[in-house]
Amino acid sequence: MTKLNSFNDISITMPEEDLFGIDPFAQALAKSLRDMASPMGTTIALNGPWGSGKSSAVNLIRHHLKNDVEDDKLNIIDFKCWWFRGEEALTLAFLQELDSSLQKTLGEKAKNLIPKLGKKLLQAGQVIGPAINIKTGGVWGSLASGTMDFAKRFFSDSDPIEKVFKELSDALKNQTKRFLIIIDDIDRLTPHEALAIFRLVKTVGRLPRVMYLLVYDRELAEKSVKEIYPSEGPHFLEKIVQASFDLPLPTRDDLNRAMLSRMGVLCGEPKATDKLHRFMNVFHDAVSPYLNTPRDLARLSNAITVSWPAVAEEVDVGDYLAIETLRLFEPSLYNSIRKSKERLCGTRSDSNGRDDQQKEMGEYLQLVLQDRQEQAKLALLRLFPRLENVGYSASSVQKWEADRLVCTTPHFDTYFRMSIGDDTLSMREVNDVIEHVGDEEYVRGIFRTALGSIQKNGKSKVPLLLDELNVHAARIEKEKFQPLITALFSIADELLKKGDGSGGAFSRGNNQLRIHWLCHKLTWERCSLDERDVIFMAACRTAQLGWLVDFTSSQVTNYCPRDGKEPTPLEKCLVKQESLPELRSHTINRIRAAAQSGELASHAELLSILFRWGELADDGNVQVKEWTNNQLINDESVSQLAEAFTGESWSHSLGMFGLGDRVAMRKPRAQIDGLDRILDVREFRQRLNEIENGDTTLQENRKQCVKIFLDAWLAREAAED
Repeated sequence: MTKLNSFNDISITMPEEDLFGIDPFAQALAKSLRDMASPMGTTIALNGPWGSGKSSAVNLIRHHLKNDVEDDKLNIIDFKCWWFRGEEALTLAFLQELDSSLQKTLGEKAKNLIPKLGKKLLQAGQVIGPAINIKTGGVWGSLASGTMDFAKRFFSDSDPIEKVFKELSDALKNQTKRFLIIIDDIDRLTPHEALAIFRLVKTVGRLPRVMYLLVYDRELAEKSVKEIYPSEGPHFLEKIVQASFDLPLPTRDDLNRAMLSRMGVLCGEPKATDKLHRFMNVFHDAVSPYLNTPRDLARLSNAITVSWPAVAEEVDVGDYLAIETLRLFEPSLYNSIRKSKERLCGTRSDSNGRDDQQKEMGEYLQLVLQDRQEQAKLALLRLFPRLENVGYSASSVQKWEADRLVCTTPHFDTYFRMSIGDDTLSMREVNDVIEHVGDEEYVRGIFRTALGSIQKNGKSKVPLLLDELNVHAARIEKEKFQPLITALFSIADELLKKGDGSGGAFSRGNNQLRIHWLCHKLTWERCSLDERDVIFMAACRTAQLGWLVDFTSSQVTNYCPRDGKEPTPLEKCLVKQESLPELRSHTINRIRAAAQSGELASHAELLSILFRWGELADDGNVQVKEWTNNQLINDESVSQLAEAFTGESWSHSLGMFGLGDRVAMRKPRAQIDGLDRILDVREFRQRLNEIENGDTTLQENRKQCVKIFLDAWLAREAAED
C-alpha cells in the first residue's frame, strides 16, 4: 500500500494516509497486543499476499502503540531479517538485536544472558540445523570465517541452557515493560533462511513479557517449510504461531477510487460528458479487474507517471490506461495486440464478420490464463469495436479518430511507441492549425510547408493536415470557413501531389477528395445555401485553375445531371443555381487566359480541363479544338499532350498454377476515350508517329513521353482486337 501523493510503493505510516481500510484492523491488533494478559513469547502472525499492504499495517500498528512506547511500557524491536543473507548471519544478527534491546531495559540482570543462550542453541543445532563448535571454530554447517570471528567474541563458555533460560525469564518477569519483536518480510527470504527465523522464534520465544509479530505471505511460508519438511507444511507453523490474522483485502470501490484519484492528478479528468462516460466504461471493464492489491495500483501508477508525459494530449486517457494495464498484467496479450494493427483497427465490413470475430477473439484469449479470459475479453471489446458483432459507420470511425482512440489506424502506434508516428500530427499542431485557420496567409504557409515535408512513406504532410481538419471540422468556428476555404482553393492545384495517393486500390483518397470532404463537412449542415454561395463564390475568384474547373463542373452537374439522374438536393449544393452563369463565365475566362499564357499546356490536369472546357463553353467544342489544333503544329506541345493523355493502371496476376502477385503492377495506359471531342485524333496520331520516327529537336525525355503514349495506344488497340 502506498501514499496517495506518491504511489511509489512506500508503505504508509499514518492513519490519514490509509486509502484501503487497513487502519481499523491495525487499531484492533494494536489493542490486543497492548491488553494481552501475561504474554509468554506469544506469537502472532500477520498474513497477506505480496503487495497487499502488510508493511503499511505494521507501521499503523506501531503508530497506535506509540503512547505505550513513549510511556516506557513497551519496547518495539524491529528485526529487518531481509538485510542479512545466510542462516548463520540471520541467527547471529537476531541474537545481537535481542541482546542489545534487553540490556537497555534489564541492565546487569541481562548481561551475557543472550550470548550464553545463543551459544547453547547453536551448539545444539536447534536453530540452523548442524551443530557448531564455537570454541574450536569447527562448523558442521557452513559458518563463514568472518561470522565465526564475531561468534567467538559474542559467545563464551557458559552455564547449562536451562539455567541461562531461567535467569533470563526471571529478569524479564520481574519488571513491567513488555517487548514486541516485529519480523517483517519473512517471505523475502530463502526457504532455509525463513526456516531459521521460525526456529529462532520457537526456541528463544518462550520468554515472559515478550511478544512476536511475524509478517509474511502464509502460502509462500508454508511452501518454504514444505520444501525442507514435506510432511510438515502448515503444521510446522501451527506449532509456533498462537494466533494468525489475514490482512483485510481492500474493497473494489476503495481500489477504484484510489486509482481514479491518481489518474486525475497525473492525466486530468475527461471534461466532455461523452468522453467521461466512455472513460468510466473502459476503466471498469479493462482496468479495474486487474487491480486487486495496493501494489497493483502502485505498479500501474508508476508506469503511467513515466509514460504519460510523452504522449499527453496525443491519446485517449482511458485507452492509454487500459493498454498500460494490459502491458503490466497481460504481457503476452499486449505483445500480440501491438503487432495486430491491421486486424484490430477500424470496422469490419466483410460478410463473414461474426465467424472471424469469434476466431480472432479466441486467438487473443488463448494468451491469457483461463480465470482471466472473461475480463480480458471485456477489455478487448471495449478497446477494439472491430471485435464486436456490431456494424459501425464511417462517421463512427471519424469520431474515434477525433478522440485519438487506440482502435484507429493513425493513432494506434502512439499507444505502443511513447511517441508520435509519421502517420499522425500532434494535438499541439492540430490545435494550432484550428486556432489560425481564419488567417489565409497562415493557411497557405502551413500547407506549403507541409507539402515540402516528406515522410518516410514518401508522402507529404498535406494528407495529415487535411485528415485532421476533416476529423476536427466541428471545432472550426463558422466565421473562419470563408478564409480557410479561400486559402485552400488558392493553392489547391499545388496540393494535388501525386505521391500523396496510395498508387493503387488501397488509398483513403487523394488530396483533392480530402478538400472536397472538408468543404462538405464544414458547410453542409452548418450553413444555409445562401451562406454557402457567398463563401464558395468568393473562394472561386482566386482559385487555381485545375481546382476551379473541377469545382465549377461539379456545381453545374448538381443542377444539370447527366444520364437522366436526379438533381442534387439543395442542402447538398454549394452555390445557388442563379450563380452558375457567373461561375461558368469566370471559369471559361480563366481557361482562355491560361491557354494564352502557356499555363494550360503544362498543367497537370490538362486532359480533364480540356474535356470540361468543351462542356462549360457549350459551343460544340469549338474553342477547345481550336486550341488543340494549334498545339499539334509544335513538337513540344504534341509531346505535352501525349504526356497529359498517358494514365496508368494497376493489375494483379491471380496465378494459374502457382501463387499470384503479392503487389500490383503499374502499366501506362492511353487515355483516348472521347478524344475526338477535344482534338483531331487522326492528325494527333500522325504527328506522334512523325515525332517518333523522324528527326526532331525534342529533348530525349520529351521524345520518351511520345513513345510511352504511342506504345500504350498500340497495346490498347491490340487488346481490343
